[in-house]
Amino acid sequence: MATTSIRWGRVVLGGFLAELLLIVAVIPLQATGSGQTAISVLAVVGSFLAFALVAWSLCRSVARPILHGVLMGVAGAAIYTLIGEVARLFVPDTPPIPLIYYFAHLLKLVGGAAGARLAQRRAIA
Repeated sequence: MATTSIRWGRVVLGGFLAELLLIVAVIPLQATGSGQTAISVLAVVGSFLAFALVAWSLCRSVARPILHGVLMGVAGAAIYTLIGEVARLFVPDTPPIPLIYYFAHLLKLVGGAAGARLAQRRAIA
């Protein structure tokens, strides 16, 4: 395997771990009956932070870390979309995804790239 190839296992693992972090962060808000605004703010801000943290930790030793970080964001957005579609199969009257969550998906890509860039800078230093 070439050293410049994409490490798909890390990409999928990173997307999964970051989405898991977001879900774990939202559960207490849901349990305490917080409003949808608070949950949306946490989801949007957390999208950037979770993916930056996970990409920073998983992209330290890969070639082309920024690409890996962005792909982690893509994987996370795909996982979230898949979970939403599966939920829609079991609960047909599930409300549509709020528009702000699409912005959160964009922040997943940016957060993944930022975290990977930090990992790259640390590896160079």
